[in-house]
Amino acid sequence: MLPPASLTSVFNQPLHPGIAASYEFGWREKTYGKWFQNATFGYFSHRYVYRALLLYSQAGYRRNLGYLSVEGSLHAGYMHAFLITDRLVPQGDGTYKAKKGFGKPQFITGAGLGLGYNIGGMDSGRRIFLNYDIRIQMPFVKSYVTLLPNGIVSLGMQLTLE
Repeated sequence: MLPPASLTSVFNQPLHPGIAASYEFGWREKTYGKWFQNATFGYFSHRYVYRALLLYSQAGYRRNLGYLSVEGSLHAGYMHAFLITDRLVPQGDGTYKAKKGFGKPQFITGAGLGLGYNIGGMDSGRRIFLNYDIRIQMPFVKSYVTLLPNGIVSLGMQLTLE
């Protein structure tokens, strides 16, 4: 679903849970904000269709407002979907044959907005965040839905490992 429907679907649609770990580094940091980029490895499970591994990067800007922070980012990367249902392949005689296959490679891109709360102040290196991202998978199904948008709500914690 596209926004704004994807914002409220978290409460009334089936959830497709996932987990991700990122390493973030700053390009330029001031006391009031930071240009950042991260490298992320993730996994998620679409309840009815596939399980997927993701490898992507986000780049954006985070503005500090005391203990609070707001951010915007763009992201791009790779997703490999492992189908959990059989794929039907047409045969020469007009019948279909079930086939599993290795999965489906896809390019992902998107953008996001986020809010955060700096635990112990901006210099503590601990932050709780709530992000909302729009991700586009491509190509999804070449014959009729080449671009598939997804709305993603993320709740997490950022820690500095020093």
